[in-house]
Amino acid sequence: MAAPVDLQIGCRCGQFGAVLKDVSPAMGSHVQCHCTDCQTAARVLGAEEQLLPRGGSDIFQTTPAHLQITNGQEHLACLRLSPKGLMRWYAGCCDTPLFNCLPHTKLAFVGIWVPALQGEAVDKAIGKVIAVVRTQEAPIGSERLREYGFNRAGFQVLARHFGALMRGQVKQTPLFDTSGKPIVVPRVLSKEERKAATPS
Repeated sequence: MAAPVDLQIGCRCGQFGAVLKDVSPAMGSHVQCHCTDCQTAARVLGAEEQLLPRGGSDIFQTTPAHLQITNGQEHLACLRLSPKGLMRWYAGCCDTPLFNCLPHTKLAFVGIWVPALQGEAVDKAIGKVIAVVRTQEAPIGSERLREYGFNRAGFQVLARHFGALMRGQVKQTPLFDTSGKPIVVPRVLSKEERKAATPS
């Protein structure tokens, strides 16, 4: 098994940077999500070209203790499709998708936007795709999709959470302050904005 590596995370214009530390297939789950919400968020940010065929989002799920912001924190922004929606972090300087997480620190979870990972080591470090989910929401296209791995990916999220709990790392995240509040105020889409961006 290859040794863990640190992977750089960058935005399209280069003003924001982060690092994902000690990356290996054993410390995360490489998944692809075709849900309407992920497609909508990409459309809001003008990042449709970074989606996989048939609207898939390429995500590496891990724990936020591995994530460290290195520069340009002032450009970090957050989007929510609804008041109770997932927190979708992006670089406000150029609207590059970066991370997603729950709106609290009770679960040690963060999803890293794979297109933002940089370097030749990325594919080997994050490993093979272990789950393809929400394919029923994918737009019609020639790319054939097979849904699999939902339960496996969910089990791995919980296993990593309990591991972080044992290490005292559940609340260790650069995206929330010590009181559990996000470090930036999220932008919440109005119903009209969300409807306009939702794929038909």
